[in-house]
Amino acid sequence: MMRQRFRLVLVRLGLLDRVRQLRGKVLPGLSKMEFPPYSDVLRGAIEASGDPVRYTALALALETVRQGVPGSLAEVGVYKGDLSHFIHWALPDRKLYLFDTFEGFPEDDLEVDADERFRDTSLLYVKERVGGAENVIFRPGYFPDTVDGLEDERFAFVMLDLDLFAPTIAGLEFFYPRLEPGGFLVLHDYNNPESDFAVSRAADKFFADKPEYLVAIPDRWGSVVIRKVS
Repeated sequence: MMRQRFRLVLVRLGLLDRVRQLRGKVLPGLSKMEFPPYSDVLRGAIEASGDPVRYTALALALETVRQGVPGSLAEVGVYKGDLSHFIHWALPDRKLYLFDTFEGFPEDDLEVDADERFRDTSLLYVKERVGGAENVIFRPGYFPDTVDGLEDERFAFVMLDLDLFAPTIAGLEFFYPRLEPGGFLVLHDYNNPESDFAVSRAADKFFADKPEYLVAIPDRWGSVVIRKVS
């Protein structure tokens, strides 16, 4: 029964062929955990992700949240929804807020003349990718305008994948004070030189007077993780 359920989930995630390709192979950059606390479903998705270090770190954080950190989940910078689906599968009973323009970078946030990345997606595509659960809440449009009405919400896990300086600062300013003690905030691309190290510039500035440390993980694009102190 578990094997059949696992196969069904992989089909739904679009990962079955990828898992078959990887079967029996050692994944570069990943020493598999002998005793992972998360489910076999997540383990299969990690192996097929293309960025197993980051997905493993997030699975561990989400399992910690499941065991006792209250609050909603959020991802800002969704693109095609691959990670959104993973987060929802890890904690399907939590509210998951998804923020994105679903049409690339807003021109007002750019520090260069043009940046055409991440335009090959749409709100409809991501909705179909993530599924139709009522507790997956889409907030399309310009961030941070799309947080209106969530001033009293509390969060246990927040993924910021915004690439640019201004929206990263805005994301930290909104979510950090609303992050529950023990909650996780992950910043993608911290050690990525794209956009003139925009994420690291924003994070270093914001956390300069905060008690938390930025903990780097050796994933593909150089993420950092913080866990809220109080």
